[in-house]
Amino acid sequence: MNPFSNKLLEILYDKIRDSGPITFKEFMEMALYHERYGYYARSIPLGKSGDFVTSPLTHPVYGALHARQIEEFWNVLGQGPFTIIEMGAGAGYLASDILSYLSNRAIFKLIDYVLVEHMPVAASFQKELLRPFIDKIKWVNRLSDLGPVTGCIISNELLDSFPVYVIQKQGSEFKEVYVDFRDRGLIEVLGPLSNTELESYVQEIPSDLPDGYRTEVNLGIRSWLRGLSEVISKGFVTTVDYGHTWKDFFHPMRNRGTLLAYRDQEVTEDLYRDPGNQDLTAHVNFSDLHRWGEDLGFHTLGYTYQWAFLGGLGFEETFLELSGGNFDPFSPKLAAIKMLLLPQGMGETHKVLVQGKGVPCDLELNGFKIKNIMKRLAR
Repeated sequence: MNPFSNKLLEILYDKIRDSGPITFKEFMEMALYHERYGYYARSIPLGKSGDFVTSPLTHPVYGALHARQIEEFWNVLGQGPFTIIEMGAGAGYLASDILSYLSNRAIFKLIDYVLVEHMPVAASFQKELLRPFIDKIKWVNRLSDLGPVTGCIISNELLDSFPVYVIQKQGSEFKEVYVDFRDRGLIEVLGPLSNTELESYVQEIPSDLPDGYRTEVNLGIRSWLRGLSEVISKGFVTTVDYGHTWKDFFHPMRNRGTLLAYRDQEVTEDLYRDPGNQDLTAHVNFSDLHRWGEDLGFHTLGYTYQWAFLGGLGFEETFLELSGGNFDPFSPKLAAIKMLLLPQGMGETHKVLVQGKGVPCDLELNGFKIKNIMKRLAR
């Protein structure tokens, strides 16, 4: 009888037995992206029957408002040919709602929509849902498959799923969290920092954090931005995710970090319970996204709460437009819409950051006309 509860656990055991403890980042990468047994390789676990709900699933108004921001990008760039690149598109609902909204507007004839997707199960969902727009869409496995474009890149809850390093303060220095095996189960052990880039980053973390303080470092964001800088010759990057700025991310009270596991609409801190069968996420440090982007030629044009971004783009007007001018206060759709805006839902937990390249640094975009908290990104 196989002593392991799932196949991925057996693969992890073999890897650790042969090579020793692995970094948490390696564990997270296998748990989410193993080609056969990783969480995202087996299904698209979205919606009421899945493990979690994202903004594009709540109501088409979410995608329509992003379409309005994209149309403003297009106007700024002179209304010429325009490429929209979406990364981490899930089942494709955001792309569907963006294209649906733009289909009757002048921009539609001039846009190409590219989905960057390396997970076959997700690409399959996307191709089925986006069949009405198939002539407008191109799929690529990697961002590097594209040449330089003018346009925008959009990601919605992508960066939170990047594998992260986990570090913990021990005495006067930070150690890295590694994953090992004991009694056929996964355990954590502390060890030296595994690479020089992580060592450099840790030198910048506040030195007065208490002993035992644990947090995450998402160096994948920097690599991701490098890829974007090679593709976007002129245009914009819109990032939507849950996260914090530097001071909040490394607040002494946040001493257990932000990592969470999602399964069957429930949240847990048990990250090792059933690898490959639950989602793992970590909040985004938006200050890192801002400063690393600046180093690569992207200027941050705005940073705000999701409710303010959607409101600045004309939430009420767009909602009435999509509903034919009729508003039913008792409609079950209203509860879904509230999730987008209210602090108890995604209104304040989710933030929006827009970066530009080859555009004026003082450009004022509609998505930030209600509230722009960009100054909080400073360290």
